Amino acid sequence: LKLLLAQAARRPPPGCRESPEAMAFLSRLAVLCLALGCCHEAQAKVQRSTLRLGRGARQTAEWQYVGKFGYAVGQGTYEARLREAVPGSLPPGTALELEIYMDEEWPQVETVTEVCRKKDLAKRTREMNIGQVAGDWGQIAKGSIAQNVRPHVWYFAISDCGGNLLNGTYGLDVEMEFKQDGGSHFSVELQWAPSANLLTLVGCSFFLLSFCRRSRVFFIRTGSLHPVIWTLGCVVVFQYVAQCLHTGHLAIYRSDGQGSRAMEVLSEVFFVLCQVTQTSLLVTIALGYTLLKAQLGDLQIVLPICGLVALVHVVLVVLDKAQCEASHRFTDHDGSTGWIFFGLRLALYAWFHWASNRTASQGGLRLQAFIGKFRIAASMYFLAYPGTFLVMQLFAPYLREPVMETGLMAAQVASNVWLASLFLDRGAYFQASSLSASPLPGRGSPVFFKQD
Repeated sequence: LKLLLAQAARRPPPGCRESPEAMAFLSRLAVLCLALGCCHEAQAKVQRSTLRLGRGARQTAEWQYVGKFGYAVGQGTYEARLREAVPGSLPPGTALELEIYMDEEWPQVETVTEVCRKKDLAKRTREMNIGQVAGDWGQIAKGSIAQNVRPHVWYFAISDCGGNLLNGTYGLDVEMEFKQDGGSHFSVELQWAPSANLLTLVGCSFFLLSFCRRSRVFFIRTGSLHPVIWTLGCVVVFQYVAQCLHTGHLAIYRSDGQGSRAMEVLSEVFFVLCQVTQTSLLVTIALGYTLLKAQLGDLQIVLPICGLVALVHVVLVVLDKAQCEASHRFTDHDGSTGWIFFGLRLALYAWFHWASNRTASQGGLRLQAFIGKFRIAASMYFLAYPGTFLVMQLFAPYLREPVMETGLMAAQVASNVWLASLFLDRGAYFQASSLSASPLPGRGSPVFFKQD
């Protein structure tokens, strides 16, 4: 980020050719992004979990869901192994069963109340054993899954319906590895992620550099940068940091099959902060800031409300990431978290719509015409999440992640480009808003829409 800002500061005057240093920097940036996006896929997806299984006086758990993986067309593989969470509590080599279900049967599996009858719906089973030495992993259970028509999601569960755990419930560590045909460790719903992330990161890098350059030109012309430009700059930086963290997570994921949990969580946090900051900026402008008044004034009450909304979003992201693997979750927006986000975005849109109508009623025809265009463009951003969230439900589970992420990223990028043009170009909004005000002598004050 420091390198980007340093290169932006060395922009030549208008009309001059680009510096060789800037072009060399962009070339190095592209090579770095390409290296992160194309590094070697070393291992399969690795999933580790701890579960309790057995029959006790107070609890009976003969069957437990372990994980899932979406296999593309071809022949994929899986490996699984067990060990005791508390060494020495079970006889060496205790046997359990790994049950494997296809997505077409899984809804029916979840409706079966007698857990040991679920096995009747399993496509295949494998015997698994804990280690012969207390605390050691047991022998690896291996298998392959071939499919020729379309991708399918396969579900894995462990059961003790054979009755080997009779004296209580026991903690078991389970480790599973999954590979696609060809060695890729990405589940079918995530196979698009490396190339899409690479394209997005390169695009965000060029946009950030362009935004810094245009902001510098704006500063030279007006003598200052308006708070709305600084706020949009924060949005752009938040998105860029989120994308960089996600790139780092994917790079680590390629090497160990697990990725960095901290980088993944921070990436999501920065992305929701980017979205909430952008929606707050749009609401503030809709309330009349820069259009009817040059200072926030009584609109300062908006800031703590937006801060509270941002806090709620961050807490939801952290709580969502803290949840364990679930059979029904294919995206970060499944379940109650997605519906809460859905409700929050609709509430923010209702606030924006009310505010824009109120501001339009206080101005003349020019203000009303501008607010009309502003409302249409902003509405597309506000409704991007609710619309994409509803459309996502129409797709197969393994297609929901790319649909959701593509929709949200496209809306964010389009909104950034639109607002950058709105704030940094000397158009009608610039001429009639407080962005045209300057602290330099002789530059004058803005002529607000309300004066027409």
